[in-house]
Amino acid sequence: MWGDILTYLLPSLAVVGAVLAAAVHTSRGRRPLAAAAISFAAAYAALVLLVIVDSKILALAGYIPFVIFKAIFDPAALQGLQAGWPVVGHQLVLLLGTGLWVLTAAAAVRKAAGACIRCGRRHDGVGWFSAAKAWRWGTPVTIAAAVIPALYAIFRFAWAAGIPLGIEQKFLDSLHQSGGNYAALGLASMAALGTVLTFGLNQQWGAVFPRWVPAIGGRSVPVMLAVIPACFVALIVVPAGAEMVSAAAAGMTGAIPFDWNNWGTLAPALLWPAWGPLLAAAALAYYLKRRGGCARCGLNS
Repeated sequence: MWGDILTYLLPSLAVVGAVLAAAVHTSRGRRPLAAAAISFAAAYAALVLLVIVDSKILALAGYIPFVIFKAIFDPAALQGLQAGWPVVGHQLVLLLGTGLWVLTAAAAVRKAAGACIRCGRRHDGVGWFSAAKAWRWGTPVTIAAAVIPALYAIFRFAWAAGIPLGIEQKFLDSLHQSGGNYAALGLASMAALGTVLTFGLNQQWGAVFPRWVPAIGGRSVPVMLAVIPACFVALIVVPAGAEMVSAAAAGMTGAIPFDWNNWGTLAPALLWPAWGPLLAAAALAYYLKRRGGCARCGLNS
């Protein structure tokens, strides 16, 4: 049923979106148009992130290091990655559209508020998007965004070490017998890396490469080198989290049990819908703190 609806709905949204985006681009800034752009962006994002896109992209990103390592000994391990690319590619295009519509809505709001269309600053200094205010609200959201993947990593590291944290012993035994403990280790490592990099958005080494890094040590970190990956992860964890919530409500997800005795299989992932917005806010704060002066309006605070 959903497939038939989306077959007609997505092209229709594309046409409406194109007209609305053209109006935003050519207008001089009208509040009703800004409201329409925000509403459309929100509806489109909700459809894409909560209905169409699922956990495939996040799973692919998490499993790639493990699969590549496994392929050294078993080349057939790469076949699973190749089979899922058409669906993943389609979902990536939809996520790109979501990102572009967020930017379009932001442009409409800036025009309506009389702010710089390029940077969003206002000469009266009003708003939450100055560097000074980003230092205030950016710190707590960055910490919160870093804690969520850390919780996930703790559970997976425990399983890899043979500790049945949040799961029954028989499930842990089957995990180790099938080699799933290595996958758990890989996922935990990726989640832990995400925690470290998220904390970096609020640290000096996130702005300047540490001295010990060969060739680039002591140089400034390009702003978008941190912002783009963070925003990408922020987009893909929301649909994955929505899928986990649905799975938890159903009592299972594939071959992985979820009940009171195995609550650790999904419990950490139930925070993913919140992880996405928090990580996006952390990336925005990082950008606001480091973007420098604007060549269009001349403001730099």
